[in-house]
Amino acid sequence: MIVVHLGAHRTATTLFQKTLADNRQRLSERGICFLGPEQIRNGDFKGLMIHRSQVTLWRSRKAQTAAQKLRSTLDSERRAGRRVILSEENILGNIRSNVDTMSIYPNIQSSLERLQPAFEQVDVFYISIRPLDVWWNSCLSFAIRHFRRPPSAMQLDCIAYNSAGGWRTVIQAVCDAFPKAKVKVVEFGALTAKPIVQLAEVSGWQDLSHLEQKHQILNRSKTIKNLKEILEGRGDSIGIARLAEKGEGRKLNMFSDTGLGMLFEAYESDLAWLRCKTDDRITFLEAPK
Repeated sequence: MIVVHLGAHRTATTLFQKTLADNRQRLSERGICFLGPEQIRNGDFKGLMIHRSQVTLWRSRKAQTAAQKLRSTLDSERRAGRRVILSEENILGNIRSNVDTMSIYPNIQSSLERLQPAFEQVDVFYISIRPLDVWWNSCLSFAIRHFRRPPSAMQLDCIAYNSAGGWRTVIQAVCDAFPKAKVKVVEFGALTAKPIVQLAEVSGWQDLSHLEQKHQILNRSKTIKNLKEILEGRGDSIGIARLAEKGEGRKLNMFSDTGLGMLFEAYESDLAWLRCKTDDRITFLEAPK
C-alpha cells in the first residue's frame, strides 16, 4: 500500500514529518518505508517539483527523470511487500506562489500532471485542511517572517475573492489527476497533535503503537510582536504600518470583516461538500466542534 501525504502547508505538516522521521528505523522494521522532504527534495529525486515560472526544457527533463526514479522506488517497495508513506507538501505548490498570486495553489494541475507517472500506483492521497481565514493568516505570517511584507488592504481583498473555490478546488484536482486513488481529507484539529494516530487513521495500519512522539508543536507561527521586530530589522516602514493596529499576540488577522466573511463562506461551502459525500473516493474526518 502506498500513501501520499500532501500537506497542506501550515496544517501541522512539519510535526507529522518530523515524527515519522524520528521513527524511520521503527517503521522500517514493520515493513514501512518513509519518504519525507529530505528525500524528495534531494538526491535521486531532486528537481521533481518545478515552479511554473521556472519551467525550462532542462528542468522539465530533470523532473521527468526524477519522477521515473520515484516511480521505480515505489514499485520496488510494493513488489517487496513493503508499505510506503510519502509526505511532501510542496507537491501542491508553495506558500510563496500562493502569496504572489493571491490564490490557493494556482499551479496544482500542472504539478500533479508532471507527477502522474510517479504516483500512478498510489492507493491513498491524504490532505489536511483548516478554516481558510486561519490558514491564510498563518501563510501570511510565514511569508512576512521569511520573504514578504504584509499585503495591502486591496491585496487582502483579492486573496479573499480568489479563495472562493476553497479547498474543494485542491481536492478535486487530486481526484481528477488520480482517479483510481482514494482521497482522505482530515480537518485541522482532528488528531492534529497525534501524527501517529493520524497515520493509522488514514492508512488503516494498526501496527504503529510502538512509534514514539517526541514533539507536540513544531514550526509555530511567530507572534505579531516578533513579526514587527522582523520588519523593523528590514527597515520596512510600510510593512510595520500595516501591522500597527494588529496587537502583539500570536493570533494574527490581516483581513477586513468583508474578507473574513468571504473566507468563512468559502470554507463552509467546503465542509458542506465534504459532508455530502458526493464522491465515494473521498473520506472526510471532521474536527470536533
